[in-house]
Amino acid sequence: MAGKGSTRRRVLATGAVALGAAALGGVGGAWLQRLAEAARLPPPALPRTLLDDASGLNPTPVRGVAFAEAAPEATAERLAPLLQRIAAGREPALAVSGARHSMGGQSLMRDGWVLDALPLNGLAIDAEARVMRVGGGALWRDVVPALNAAGFSPAVIQSNNDFSIGGTLSVNAHGWHANSPPAASAVRRLRLLTADGAVVECGPDDELFGLALGGYGLFGVILEAEIAVLPNVVYTPDFATMPTRDYAAAFAERVYAPGSSVEMAYGRLSVDPERLFEEAVLGCYTPAPETRGAVLPLPALAHGGVQRLVFRNAAGSDVGKALRWWLEREAGPWLAERVSRNSLLNEPAAVFANREAGATDILHEYFVPQARLWDFADAARRIIRRDAGNLLNVTVRDVRRDDRTALAYAREDVFGLVMLFVQERSAAGEERMQRMTRDLIDAAIDTGGTYYLPYRLHATGEQLRRAYPAWDEVIAAQRRHDPKGVFRNGLFERYAEA
Repeated sequence: MAGKGSTRRRVLATGAVALGAAALGGVGGAWLQRLAEAARLPPPALPRTLLDDASGLNPTPVRGVAFAEAAPEATAERLAPLLQRIAAGREPALAVSGARHSMGGQSLMRDGWVLDALPLNGLAIDAEARVMRVGGGALWRDVVPALNAAGFSPAVIQSNNDFSIGGTLSVNAHGWHANSPPAASAVRRLRLLTADGAVVECGPDDELFGLALGGYGLFGVILEAEIAVLPNVVYTPDFATMPTRDYAAAFAERVYAPGSSVEMAYGRLSVDPERLFEEAVLGCYTPAPETRGAVLPLPALAHGGVQRLVFRNAAGSDVGKALRWWLEREAGPWLAERVSRNSLLNEPAAVFANREAGATDILHEYFVPQARLWDFADAARRIIRRDAGNLLNVTVRDVRRDDRTALAYAREDVFGLVMLFVQERSAAGEERMQRMTRDLIDAAIDTGGTYYLPYRLHATGEQLRRAYPAWDEVIAAQRRHDPKGVFRNGLFERYAEA
């Protein structure tokens, strides 16, 4: 009964506005039209409504949450009144969010609006062209199984499936695909909802393409993307252990050598406090004959078990870290079996998530020229030891030069070092993390490298501009494309003027 009454009130209100506009015309009609547009806005959030991101350290009060529709056109239509009011200064700015796996407010806007893009999850696979058209809100954990059923696999994806397509493209993510630039390299076309409410399609020759990819939602909403896919395949793994000093040479010998068939590769560095960063394991995956393009079974997602127990046990124990490294180095290669590409890419990060109330897991990532890997690792271990950083994991990834995005982090071929720390949820824990982060950023810059922007916003403005020389130029372009300040987020607020 309540639902019928609510529907009747909406019908009566709409009818009243229409009749009033017809009768009054002019100023009165315009006023009633604005009233009708306001009625189409999402409801404001309740007082003290807080949203957060994956860090758990960014409780952010918001004006309200707007939800996308399943179709790009319907999303644009639904958001049009809100975008108009923001442009007119009658509402605060809008941040675009997906799964909110960033860690520094990049998908949030204090006292502003937040777009939840997750309903925007359409997917169509063109097997002949080897592309998929996919909504910006679709999650990889839904996309990978759909591709798998058709015998395909993503061309580039980060190492877990918890993220949205729009999130992946907005941070220009990368994975442990060998000989591959970041995700922008796989994108053929984008459909964007821009600040003026227009739906535009752009490709690699268009300025907006390179700005929106890796643009952190500041250039519009990624409604849909056309992305290259590859045939799925079964891989045979091979592992080698070496001093970290020799990792770059060993990687080149195994992966870059003429005739190498390695398609996926990653490294792990020792987290044993006694041998921190001194040893490395290199894992390489080569395709098994006559398996490419086959429709292969996709195992059920893992939910923890022994792997989680070993991983989390290392969080507060030097012995646990030493044990985990021994298992990684000795037992891991022995236990490894042939595995499909999609099985590697369909792993959830949530399996290993921190469930302690007093602590949270924080990611860092640093990109360094391949020849300078040991220089950075040596400097980083001194910094981490000095600040007693609670380091759980370091993965080394091959990231080839990115020539597509304006805010590129791989301006030459680099190794990306993904570090996972445990941080106390306290002012002292935050202060220690900030100090350590800034020193690690300096160490990366000193080797000719940079750091990744989706994580905690501890860098100074001066550090950001040293690491990303194009930052001010990109911000100027953002203001040119969005002069009314419709799209904003914590990253913009922190550094646009800093």
